[in-house]
Amino acid sequence: MKSSKNILKGIGSIVLSSLIFVGCGNDTKDNPKATNNLDTAKVENKIKDRPIQKFDNEIFSIPSPIQLGQIIKNADIDYNDDLLNDPSAFNNYTDIVKQSLNLGVYGADLGYTVLYEKNQKSIKYMKSVQKLGTSIGISDAFDMETVNSIQRNLNNGNKDSLLYVISNAYRKADDFLQISDRKYIGSLVVVGGWLESMYFAGILGLQDKSPEIQNMVGMQKHTLNTIIDKMLIRYLSEPGVQEISDNLEKIRILLDEVEIKYEYVKPETDKENKLTKLKSHSSIEISDELFVQIVDKIEEVRSSIIK
Repeated sequence: MKSSKNILKGIGSIVLSSLIFVGCGNDTKDNPKATNNLDTAKVENKIKDRPIQKFDNEIFSIPSPIQLGQIIKNADIDYNDDLLNDPSAFNNYTDIVKQSLNLGVYGADLGYTVLYEKNQKSIKYMKSVQKLGTSIGISDAFDMETVNSIQRNLNNGNKDSLLYVISNAYRKADDFLQISDRKYIGSLVVVGGWLESMYFAGILGLQDKSPEIQNMVGMQKHTLNTIIDKMLIRYLSEPGVQEISDNLEKIRILLDEVEIKYEYVKPETDKENKLTKLKSHSSIEISDELFVQIVDKIEEVRSSIIK
């Protein structure tokens, strides 16, 4: 296993990414000819370089579920099937709230299995995503063309193309919800993906017992404030939104105990090369006991969503 600092470096880039859903653009069609020439580095750069997204005219900094799997994979952490939601559990989600939340959860799980090349498991999660997408009314994003493209790329071992196809599918779902009168559904999908991502990171932090990872999780107090105060607050009158907001508030109470200190350091500018190096940094104060409480609460809320 790689060092704690390498793990943190990877996961931190996920948690602080300014992306909604998976985050790839729609400038390439979802077909193997268009994507087979992509490599993983190009896919990651395309995700990273995509402009900051707006949700209902607000900018949000929310982790991208599919990227988390990439980070864990790069950290040489063994595949752990026990971390994932049961792919057959979609049958239990009969209301729009559970369906939306678990569409986000399954997005993280799908990315995780793809990156570990668990092809049969990936197919199961894609089918779960497709079923939930159809139930929610965004079947076009997860249509048979997309499913067949995923199947082909799985069979051919084109992991890079596969990630791109999945990314585009979630992006199309996001676009549809943004222009419809059901933006609150999109917000629930975002919450589901964020919770699953934080669940992975939290469990990893407990196993690794790394203060760096604890600090990274502690930084999520800002993200959670954004989710509750800028996104969910708009839709509290919609079904289920108040309940999930209240549950997230339980996590926020604990994250509020995390102290984040920001130290400004004047940036260094290289005029000749037109480069500016930012030197300011943040420090986190979070005890082992508080970290355990935060992870336990995240797991509790996540369990209430997937059951």
